Amino acid sequence: MPTDYESLNSLQTAAEVKPTSTPASVERAMGVRFEFPATAYMCCARVDHEINCLVGVVYQEQRGRFRDGATIRTSTLRRQFESHGYHVFETSNGSAYVVCEWAPDGFSPRFSGVRH
Repeated sequence: MPTDYESLNSLQTAAEVKPTSTPASVERAMGVRFEFPATAYMCCARVDHEINCLVGVVYQEQRGRFRDGATIRTSTLRRQFESHGYHVFETSNGSAYVVCEWAPDGFSPRFSGVRH
């Protein structure tokens, strides 16, 4: 596994990202002027259709609930739309998650915490 995190850029996966670093895909999304306040940016994301939520690795969460690199499961999804080429999911708690990277087919982050 590469140890030079600067060279990974968009090839980063949750397992390769240092907990304190921000993936390049998140940095790019943060540079976009969305028409809404983004609650957080998510990598390695997948929709859990069974319970209608989003699971993934979160970065730059604005409400102070999660550290960068934490794996979370959102509250119930209320709406999905596209903005500036990104998929955005609004939840029943009023959060807006910007998906920066989808989890590869057959893979997803392990979730063992509480739902938000």
